[in-house]
Amino acid sequence: MPEIHPATHLRAPDPRTAATRRRIIDTSLRLFAEHGFRGVSVRDISAAAQVNVAAVNYHFGGKQGLYRTIFETVLDDDEARFAAQLAKVARLLGHTVVDRTQLPAAVEILAGGMVRRISTYENFRWFSVLLARELAFPGELFELLYRRRAAPLLDLLARVVGAAQGLAPEAESVRLTANVLYGQVGHLVFSRPILWRQVDWEDYTPARLDLLTRTVIDLINRAIGLEPRDHPPADPGVVI
Repeated sequence: MPEIHPATHLRAPDPRTAATRRRIIDTSLRLFAEHGFRGVSVRDISAAAQVNVAAVNYHFGGKQGLYRTIFETVLDDDEARFAAQLAKVARLLGHTVVDRTQLPAAVEILAGGMVRRISTYENFRWFSVLLARELAFPGELFELLYRRRAAPLLDLLARVVGAAQGLAPEAESVRLTANVLYGQVGHLVFSRPILWRQVDWEDYTPARLDLLTRTVIDLINRAIGLEPRDHPPADPGVVI
C-alpha cells in the first residue's frame, strides 16, 4: 500500500459547502421555531433552503441531527465571547478571598454580557422558541444548554452573591438568589414585545440597549447589597 502524506491529500474546506450548511441551519431554525420539530419535514427544510433533500442527511445525518446542530451552532457562535466574559469575572473574583470592591465590576460583566447577548443576536428570537421547549420538556439538549451555559454562569453568579452577602456560594439561599437574578435577565428574551410596548420602543438602539443594561446591572447590585458603580456607561462596542 502506498504511503499517504497528509500534506498532499488534504483539501481546504469548500466555502460553498460551508455556506450551504449554514443556510440549512438558519432556515431550519426559523422553521422549527414557527412550526415545531414535528411540524417540519426534511422536504420542507430543503425547499426553503433551496437544497436537495439529500443535503440534510449528508450534512447532519437527518432531522434530529440537524436540530441538535442548531443548538450547538448557536452556542459555538457565542463561545469565544462567553468564555472571555467568564474568564474576566474569574480574575476579578480571584482564587481565595474575594475583594468586595471588585464585586460591582463582576456584576457588570455578568449581567451586562447577558443583556447585550440576548438583545443583539437576532437569531436568538427564533432560538428562544426552541429554548422554551427544552426548558419545558428537559431532554438531551437541555443537558447541553445547562452544561455549556447555565451551570458555569450560575456558578460565578453564586460566587458574587455569596461574597456580597458573606455566605458560601453553595448555600441554598445564595443559589436561589443567583437563579432568581439569572431568570429575571433571561426573561428579557421572551418578554421583549412587552418591554417595547411598555416603553414605546421599536428596536434596540445603542442608547436604549445601554439604558436597559445599566438598569439591570444597578438592580442586581442593589438586590445583593452592593452599591452600583458610579461611572459612565460602558462602550457598547466593548466585549463584556
